[in-house]
Amino acid sequence: MKLRIGGILIAAMFVSLPISAQQKVASIDWDLSYKSVLERNNVAKSGWIWPWLEKYKSPAEKWISGWEGKPIVSSILIEYPAFHAAEHTTMWLIRTSNEAFYWESIEGREDDKNEEPIAPQLYDAVFKQVSSWQQLEPKTAKELPEQALPGYLGFLSYNGPNESKQMLVTMDDFFICLDKTCLPGKMKSGRLMAALEPILIPESRRTYKHKSEAEIARMTPEQRIEEQISEGEHLSDLSDKQSYLIQKYRRIDGLKGSMHLIQLIETYNPKRLRDSRYSTAVMMASDIDERVIRLRASTKGRNVIEAIERISIRMIAAGKKYSYAEMDIPKLKGINFTDHAVRDTLWVKYRIKISDSELLEFSNYLVKRDPTYPGWSEKDFIKDYSRINEAGNPSQVHIFKNAKRYYHAYLAFKKPA
Repeated sequence: MKLRIGGILIAAMFVSLPISAQQKVASIDWDLSYKSVLERNNVAKSGWIWPWLEKYKSPAEKWISGWEGKPIVSSILIEYPAFHAAEHTTMWLIRTSNEAFYWESIEGREDDKNEEPIAPQLYDAVFKQVSSWQQLEPKTAKELPEQALPGYLGFLSYNGPNESKQMLVTMDDFFICLDKTCLPGKMKSGRLMAALEPILIPESRRTYKHKSEAEIARMTPEQRIEEQISEGEHLSDLSDKQSYLIQKYRRIDGLKGSMHLIQLIETYNPKRLRDSRYSTAVMMASDIDERVIRLRASTKGRNVIEAIERISIRMIAAGKKYSYAEMDIPKLKGINFTDHAVRDTLWVKYRIKISDSELLEFSNYLVKRDPTYPGWSEKDFIKDYSRINEAGNPSQVHIFKNAKRYYHAYLAFKKPA
């Protein structure tokens, strides 16, 4: 195999690899420093893309040399700056004789590398398009929206049985702005994003349609869980209130459907990051705990917490930077946001000051007496001028509208046995 590393063509990169590993890697003539690609296209050294590449080593080199699957028939590699902070983003699509995969990693989040199986026919459609393209000319700075990066915006490499090629990609490969604002509704997908869309956006998400309230009301608790997941994956308009409608019925369900939540939570796979069903299930469990009934009060609820603990252990074992052990599990097993709202309510309305240790005792008391206390009242979000921070601003807190019920519960808690 040939790769240009540091601008120097190195042959037989995998000489040190076992013969079995060498046989699994197709012949790829790619320069992963991309210097030869830039020089071949006469990209000026003053262009932003040169310093963007400095001191950066493409993860694709390690991915390719470490491939342990079946022999690669063809593959596509895309590297470009993420559009919000210019982090190096790498996508690798792989085709074997009967399988296909999508790998992705973002600089600074390498432990979150995504490795997804994809339908071979989806890969084949992308490869057919990519291998027919000619490199586009980048638009000038005057033609682009404000703050858009001018010139070339990344690299597209592909190899197959008959050809290996590298080209530069432009803004128009990703998005085509219909006017200078390039705001939602004023842009459309470029050819690269359009080709990748069936892989990046599952058909179920693209074809999802809102259900009516009558349809949601007729669903089983399990079906409503799935509907909320589908709505969350579909949501692109923050003004869309459909999620709140589904959530209303989910809160009525409470712990009904808890076994389905557990099953979804346990679908967690550290290499399948685009499948977010497990995380949505954890959020639904937390919402029940915060708004309906404390989970730790019942066997069903404790089983949900234990499922979250199990995947947290798996996250830690996989080297993830974040697991549910840091914040979510302590709240589920102890003081959550509802408890903080109880404390703030008692301070704002009755000037009762409660320490963390007393708040935990009071929470445990309520869990035993009436674990539905999170749902006793709706909340208001207010400014508490009795507590001013160092910047001179009042605390902003949630307090319950029906404060008396929590006050009387606290008095009963404090009453001598």
